Amino acid sequence: MADALDPNLPINITDIDERIRQSLKMIERDFKRLNTVDQYVRGLHASPYTPRRSNPEFKELVRRSFHNIIPLLVDAPSNALSVEGYRRPDVTGNPPEWTFWQSNRMDQRQGLVHRSAIESGQAYVTVTPADPKKRPGVDPKMPEIRTYPAIRMFAGYDDPIFDAFPLYALFIENNVYSDKEPTRGKFFDDKFVYDLTIGKGYTIDGKRPHGLGVCPVVRFTPKLDLMGRSQGMVEGIIRYQDKLNQMWLSLLIAQHYTGFAIRTATGLSPVERVDENGMPILDEEGQPTYIPPVLDPSTMLVSPNPDTQFGQLPSAPTKDFLDAIELLTRHMCAVTETPPHYLLSGKLANLSADALAAAESAFTRKIDEIRHSFGESWELVLRLCALVSGDQTGFEIQDAEVQWADKGNRSLAQAVDAGLKLSQMGVPVDLVLTKIPGFTQQDVDLVRERLEQAPSTEAEPPGDTTSPMPPRPTLSGADHKKPPAATAKAKSQPEETVKNGQQAAAVR
Repeated sequence: MADALDPNLPINITDIDERIRQSLKMIERDFKRLNTVDQYVRGLHASPYTPRRSNPEFKELVRRSFHNIIPLLVDAPSNALSVEGYRRPDVTGNPPEWTFWQSNRMDQRQGLVHRSAIESGQAYVTVTPADPKKRPGVDPKMPEIRTYPAIRMFAGYDDPIFDAFPLYALFIENNVYSDKEPTRGKFFDDKFVYDLTIGKGYTIDGKRPHGLGVCPVVRFTPKLDLMGRSQGMVEGIIRYQDKLNQMWLSLLIAQHYTGFAIRTATGLSPVERVDENGMPILDEEGQPTYIPPVLDPSTMLVSPNPDTQFGQLPSAPTKDFLDAIELLTRHMCAVTETPPHYLLSGKLANLSADALAAAESAFTRKIDEIRHSFGESWELVLRLCALVSGDQTGFEIQDAEVQWADKGNRSLAQAVDAGLKLSQMGVPVDLVLTKIPGFTQQDVDLVRERLEQAPSTEAEPPGDTTSPMPPRPTLSGADHKKPPAATAKAKSQPEETVKNGQQAAAVR
């Protein structure tokens, strides 16, 4: 690491040049796919099938047929993921790394990382020392945590499955660039952070040592296979979203053209057009012209002709369209392991807590899997924060872990009842409180502090001493004491009575 602190050391320009060019090719290769994912999340979908000679009325129905549910499917797992603490076995309470987390506003920005990784399959976070040139007065040992989307960043790994950190990574600010309109970028390796200007080629504008000894880039992926490939949620449901838009268009067409009863009339006596003198107005061929009847739901048709016949064509049912839309929505929920009642409200009503938990069992297992993957990545981020601040022990520690907020559907009463039973079994109170919904790590630390400051013994409250009083909670759990002597003696009295009775019978 000492060598990396010297910016004047010679570097292998050829190797860096090859890595930068390869990274640009990989970003360009994945741009079309990831840009499609981004467009579908934002509602910019491919248009449903439209006939060539469509009138403006039909085109308006096409425009209104887009029904984007992809953001709702992404929201379901994203809303269940929130880091609220970090624990190291050698530190009581939140370690110093948590201060860096708060100073970088990661309570808010972590959701952006989770959402981007779930959408496109990957997201990236970098941790580097603060730059006093860009932020005058800032401490160089203050970590800066920055987040990047996969569409604008590429990281190269020696072993993408085993390696915690990549060999190098490249970020570009814009995917569209040229010599006339270049874009800026950053290249990371295990020694420096390079500032780039990228057009048809690229130029290195400067470099800054970070002194970490590893490439300070952490990858977030919800699911990774043994080939090192990852796929987001959106890419697998794009075709289903196109089908859904087509079904909504069919429903709108059916509602617009055949959704109402059609009234018919034959044998009507048309009304001739006349001028101000009462003379009939003739057309170009000398034939009289007639006033077209006004047909709308508020019009009553009247005809003096006794041969006129009125009729009505029934409206076309739309239930089949609605059932097909619901079926496809359920299928999209099944593919993404999203509980159907998240999107189809009213289908699962008045369910018990056990039934609701059963309906969300697959979703809960999916969230656990994502937490394992994202948790490892956040631990790497916080370990890099410790390394930037000069805490080598905090970086080398292997058994630290992040604390996830409890986003389950358990009621507070159930959690408190279970926590009370655990406390009576001897589980420490501060550990029990971490399992109670709504208790953050700051709340648990405050409870621990107050329990440590409270006196160990307290005077018995006045009143009825025969009523059972719950034991005072302690950090080490509930105290298991032996029953009082009077209670033990009372329990032994029936046995002594039986023995005395047997002896009296023997004497007789």
